[in-house]
Parts: sequence; structure tokens; C-alpha cells
Amino acid sequence: MKFSILVPVYNVEKYLEQCVESLLSQTYKDAYEIILVNDGSTDSSGAICDRYAKKYPDKMRVVHKENQGLISARDEGIAQARGEYCVFVDSDDFVEKNLLETVAEEIAKSKPDMVIYSFQYCDDDKIIKRKVNFPDKVYTEAEKRCFYESLISSPVFKSLWTKAVKTEILKNDPNNYTEYYGKDMGEDYLRAIHLFTQAKIIACKNIPLYNYRINRSSISKSFSADKICRYNQLHIYEQIIKYLPQWDMDNAEYVGRVKDSFLKETIYTFSNFYENANSNKERRYIVDYDWSTFLPPGISFENAENTDAAYFRIYRMIIKKRYTAIRLYFIKKALYKKYKTVKAGIRHNG
Repeated sequence: MKFSILVPVYNVEKYLEQCVESLLSQTYKDAYEIILVNDGSTDSSGAICDRYAKKYPDKMRVVHKENQGLISARDEGIAQARGEYCVFVDSDDFVEKNLLETVAEEIAKSKPDMVIYSFQYCDDDKIIKRKVNFPDKVYTEAEKRCFYESLISSPVFKSLWTKAVKTEILKNDPNNYTEYYGKDMGEDYLRAIHLFTQAKIIACKNIPLYNYRINRSSISKSFSADKICRYNQLHIYEQIIKYLPQWDMDNAEYVGRVKDSFLKETIYTFSNFYENANSNKERRYIVDYDWSTFLPPGISFENAENTDAAYFRIYRMIIKKRYTAIRLYFIKKALYKKYKTVKAGIRHNG
């Protein structure tokens, strides 16, 4: 069997059927398996999984487990996988009908350890005509440096749900991910570091085969003080630093780039929480939070001189606790975003 499709499931009753139906309707004619890992859902998601498994017993399996988070669910799916390659799908997304067929054709042609494909965004059932672009190319082990550099500074290749990966590589991953169970950020990033290190041949298909739902609930959109610390990604920073010597990138330049990337991510997290706060009290708490706990050793907001100008302004405002200035900054940002949306709508309707 060529493919195991791994689907972690948690409280997605609204979207789960669309996801599963897209997996069942593949144009790929050979056998493949779908493994639904129900991570302690409290809605009807578990029952939906069971209904599909009963209807398609030869193609679908369900694992019910206690809620431990996405990393744990992925671990269980990998342990259960019997296919030569694992394909990752999030249960509130859906895929194109030709995903497996396209990936199988590339596997037959280039014999890769990993196939990466593009994705497009969707808002509920509406496809947004925008996709992530990258070179359509097969990379050998000697050409992988571009992926390592991307992992440091770009989100393009971090996700697992744009990849088909040899199951052997996944099962032989020596990293113990149990210590990261319950983390809310960087689940894919954490595992992708090892996968890119081990893959000797990587095929990139610049075709949107995956539909990523952007209108999903976010932890930062329902603010509570205890949730901020769960967005801390220092564990990923530590993992990257551990792998830099294997990538022959263990020098001051790349360590500095890693640190700068994580500093930007910290400000992005701050902005996400601030923009979705519901009151002045929440906004003040967010500004007063000790964001230095998100930063790698040796950097601080005070020495963030290499950062983009927009980020740098936010750093300075946070350091000086300029509550009013920060509030005005995000009001202007929201107004500008609304203006762009209205302008785009006028252009489309005109």
C-alpha cells in the first residue's frame, strides 16, 4: 500500500465530513488507508469518525484517545500507519481529488523521500484564488540548504499538511515529542526540522492540492491570560540550534538569523493577541506581559536593531509601555485593512 492519510481530529464536527469526503473521493485507484485519530473530542466528531469507519471498514480506521494535543495525535497516527508514505491532513481542511494521484506520479518518476505540494486558502467553502508558490523541482541531498534557510526565516515549508513523507523516516525519528504534548504552536515546525534533515530527495510540485481553511477559530481570538504562555516557541528555537551543526550552518550568521526570526514571531504573537482583545483591561495585560520570556538567550527588544521598521516601532512602544500609542497603531492598521478590503470589493464588482 502506497499511502496512509493521517487525520488528527478534535472538535471539528462542522468541517469533518467535508474533509473525509475529499479523502474518499480521490482519483487514485490503488489501495490507501485513512487513519482518523480522535484526540478526545467533546462534540460529535468521534461519532462521525465511527460512522465513516463502519461504512468503509476496508479503507478507514479510527483511533480514540485522550486529549493530549496535535503532536500526540500525529504520533499515534504515525505509529498506526502501514503505507509506504504518510500524507497529513488537518480535519478542518480538505484536499483536491487528484492529490494522491499527483503525488503517486511524482513518486514513480523521482523516487523521493518527501513530496511537497502547494496549497490554496479557503473561507468556509469558498476557494480564495491565491496559492503559495515555489519552484517545481526535484532536490538532491546536496541541494537541501535552501530548505534549511527557509525553515529559519519563512513559513512556506514548515507545515506537515503540504507533504507526503516516507513512513520509514517518520517512524525512525529519534526525537521524543512527548515533552511537547499540549503545546499550541509550532507542532508541524518541530517535526519538519528532522524530516528535512533526513530526506535525501525532495520533490516540489507547484500545484495547489490542499485547501487550508482560514476562517477557523484561533486560541488568540478567545483571549485569556493563561493562553499567552502556551504560544511560547522557545522549544522550537532549541531544536533548530541543535540541528544547525548537522546542516553545516552552526555559525554566528545563522544563529543570528534564527534569533531574529523568533523575535519577529514574538511580535507577531503579541499583535495577534492584542488585535483580538475584547477590552482595555485585556489590552493592558497583553502589553504588560513579560514578552522577554518568548525570546532566545542573548536578544531583547532593546537590541532588536536588525528587524523590519514596522516591527521595531512596536518593540519600542512595548518597552516604553506606551499604551495609547500602541492602541492608535492597531486602530490605524485595522482601518487600513478594512480600506483594502472595500477597495478590492469595488474593483471586483466594477
